Amino acid sequence: MAILAVIFVCGAAFGAAVTRTYLHDRLLSHPSYQGLDAAQHVGLARLKSELSLTPAQERIVTKVLDDYAKYYQNIQDEREDVAEHGKQRILDALSPEQQRKFLRIFSGSAR
Repeated sequence: MAILAVIFVCGAAFGAAVTRTYLHDRLLSHPSYQGLDAAQHVGLARLKSELSLTPAQERIVTKVLDDYAKYYQNIQDEREDVAEHGKQRILDALSPEQQRKFLRIFSGSAR
């Protein structure tokens, strides 16, 4: 039964990872996200110089880029928290030997 549970959890985790990757790629390929993401990577100094931003425009652009960076970081932090919580729940369900094997599988080492 434990093996079936581990297989189910691993399948669910794999499905969630694939779905998340697919949705993340689809969302970030949307034109409204491309412009903002690209602007974030270009940087404010370059935007200011190439677009000849007024001080008012610069404040707005700075705020939008900062808000975007904070939002994206929050999403990243939440994703990491969910992944760690899921990993801990799996470990709690396993025996000590299974835990060692599970950690070895996901650490990339082949002992």
